Amino acid sequence: MPVKVYLPPDDFDGMGPKNFEGAADFLELTAFFADEQYALTQSIVDALELAADDDFSSVEEEIAKREEVASAAALVVSGRLRALMGAYPFSISPDGRVVSCEIHALNHGQAAYLISLVLSNLRAVTPLLDGTGMHPTNTEVVSLRQYFQYFATAALAAEVGGQAWSFGFPRPDRSGFLSKLEEVWAVLKDGTVGPEEGEVPLSPKDDEIDVFASRVHADGLPGFLFAAAQVATGANWRTKSLRNHLDHVFFQRWFKRQPATPPLPYHIVPFALPETGFRDHVRSLGNVLHRLRVPLRVEQARKLHEQGIQIEAYDQLDGALEWVSQYASREPSP
Repeated sequence: MPVKVYLPPDDFDGMGPKNFEGAADFLELTAFFADEQYALTQSIVDALELAADDDFSSVEEEIAKREEVASAAALVVSGRLRALMGAYPFSISPDGRVVSCEIHALNHGQAAYLISLVLSNLRAVTPLLDGTGMHPTNTEVVSLRQYFQYFATAALAAEVGGQAWSFGFPRPDRSGFLSKLEEVWAVLKDGTVGPEEGEVPLSPKDDEIDVFASRVHADGLPGFLFAAAQVATGANWRTKSLRNHLDHVFFQRWFKRQPATPPLPYHIVPFALPETGFRDHVRSLGNVLHRLRVPLRVEQARKLHEQGIQIEAYDQLDGALEWVSQYASREPSP
């Protein structure tokens, strides 16, 4: 049974900004689900024609508006290919008319991209998967978010060129909050873990931090590259900034001797963020790793892993590859 991805026409109506990133997602998902593993950019024109309820002054204007969306989506796909290179699981023909997907022999970066693509289009975020029969189950969504947490850990390791810990709850090693914090600081050696009794949350889980990563110096002294990240996969990702929490809460809560090394705040999301508004995201959230950055960093983490640098949960990434392959080949539910 062919899978028909929904393209919301309201994303391209009116005088406001058009959601060309969503149109590119439509092409990618259509190619991903297709038996032949390709999608025609013409499918955007066809989808908008089926959903048409706008009044146009002429047939020519109507066709031109739809073809504009298709052309813009093809440009977005081309830009994603340039940004991610071998970590991008799609290609586009030289004439911009055909988007192809290759799901055989995926690498970790490509799997990271595809899981990010699905997470970006859950029904709580967009309607693209509604009615396809391919929307993940609630149990699968939990697993996908966990996989993305592991990809985020690998990506932040590559970002700083060092070790990384998957600190978000539930942790892959099932450790408690304080025992995990002590494990991380046994490596960092900058500051002393020691919460003030009776003055901190009783069940902190992860206290908003999902990943720590660092590249320490051989002398063991403060002043090294050190990052802390919030991993956000929901529609409210913009509200989860770590900046204030890192500056004024986390270390004051959990350390009797404060670290001298300031952490770089990171925000890691599965969404493909356009250039418009990106500067403001960085102002409010810190450094942002998104769908056009995470997959390439995940691939770069492979070299760190091969060098023996510890990246927690790296061994879980193969499970994400398996899930993607099974998902692509499943029959849509009624």
